Amino acid sequence: MTNVSGKITMPIFAAYQRFDPQCGDSWASYIEWSGLHHVREIISTDPMLCPSLIDTLIDDDWNFNIHADNRCYFFSDADYLKRRIKYDSSRHNILALSEQPTQIPVTINGFEFCGYDILDSYDSISVLLNCGGFPTIFTTDDHNEFGLVDDLDHATKIAKTIRETNSEEPHCKDCRVWGIARLEQ
Repeated sequence: MTNVSGKITMPIFAAYQRFDPQCGDSWASYIEWSGLHHVREIISTDPMLCPSLIDTLIDDDWNFNIHADNRCYFFSDADYLKRRIKYDSSRHNILALSEQPTQIPVTINGFEFCGYDILDSYDSISVLLNCGGFPTIFTTDDHNEFGLVDDLDHATKIAKTIRETNSEEPHCKDCRVWGIARLEQ
């Protein structure tokens, strides 16, 4: 379901690899680079940190994926997605995503709300987690245990400030807040 601006208003689902201490050297390198020593897992749709588990669509996907805004790797049915990837909670995250929420996203049965990410203008890279930081706009103290921001108003303010102060940067000029919940472990 989309609203007048074309923004998807219902939760959409996607599957990603987990990024946590079990990832060994890549985790240690990321934590050292980012300074997020208090984070126990990164939960994001950023493909450089948490690669998508679906890289090729199959015929059945077209019955459940989103057919708007080039988002065919996002799905409308979490149960289908769980079967599709042969879900393993120790290695995978199924995420429920809310694009540009204006209020706290509705809790979905079986999902835990993790926080808010700020995705770049292309809805790909996390400006919050993977752009080298904006120390005058936010600090590591703004990140929760999942690397996300807990408060919607604060996440919205961070995104707005990034857009206003970095409008010449293609990744920042239209960055947006996304609410993220994940299938409970």
